[in-house]
Amino acid sequence: MRRSLCVAVQAAVLICGAGVAAGDCGFDEISVVTSPGFTITVDSEYKVLEDQTAGIKYGLYCDRQPTGVDGVDRWFKVPVSSAGIRVPVASGFLEALGRRDAIVAAEAPANLTNACLDTSKIRALGSDAEQTGVDVVFSSDAGSDGDRSVRLPADDTLAPLQLAEWIKLVAAFFNDEKRAAALFGGIADAYKCHRGNLQHVAARPHAYWVEYAGGDKASYSVVGSAYQKELLAAAGTTNATAAALNTTDVAAFQSAVSDAAVVFDQSQLTEHGQRATEWYRKFGYTDPQNSGSSFLRTRSIWRTDKYTSAS
Repeated sequence: MRRSLCVAVQAAVLICGAGVAAGDCGFDEISVVTSPGFTITVDSEYKVLEDQTAGIKYGLYCDRQPTGVDGVDRWFKVPVSSAGIRVPVASGFLEALGRRDAIVAAEAPANLTNACLDTSKIRALGSDAEQTGVDVVFSSDAGSDGDRSVRLPADDTLAPLQLAEWIKLVAAFFNDEKRAAALFGGIADAYKCHRGNLQHVAARPHAYWVEYAGGDKASYSVVGSAYQKELLAAAGTTNATAAALNTTDVAAFQSAVSDAAVVFDQSQLTEHGQRATEWYRKFGYTDPQNSGSSFLRTRSIWRTDKYTSAS
């Protein structure tokens, strides 16, 4: 299998960049279009980030923590110099911002597949972030790491551009909002352009987003969440031929995706270097080349960790 040269910030692929210097303490005002999502309110001495979904406010300051500011749940001195991550999207955002050197701890460093990250320098992030010595922890909830926790969306309920805009919230902790706004603007323009061009495809290929889950009884899913459905539609494919499915019947799963030209897989695989073989085995394909499905004959299986089966 081959590996892409850079990570995607979910909706778009960004070039691996060199690190950038820490931001100064000038607070820049930028706009946020995703709603409900988050807001950034700037004052002369501090800024407040409000996560509208979680109902929590983060106060960010440079020199002295302000007093008499109502409604702020936790304060951070910025720019931060180190970050821990519990959600993969955070590593993509930080790398896109040129801040990959700030990633000093992760819940599962070995699972970070960003080609530009040196995971040997990233230590494991335990249950107590204060013991790890990081300034901020980006996680899937607002409180798992106490006063160092900052929530990022970790499910698939947001469309790609909605999720991508959260790079602005991450950037605020480095006083780098203008850079994030420029990155997001480029992503949004390119995404909308490609989406518009592909809406005129006459015969859309069938494509599905799938997932395998192990355990006492393995299950197989055709994923139909907002993120995956929008990304497939934007790519000029159709997935309307199969409803969202979660089953323990491997034959039912194989039947549901049998007309696919392309399959996108978000399963967690562990056999590095043998991922195609592992994928076939876990999804029950003993003779993929003679299965009758075009995506198997052409080995058109794409994975969110940037590995593909088309080696």
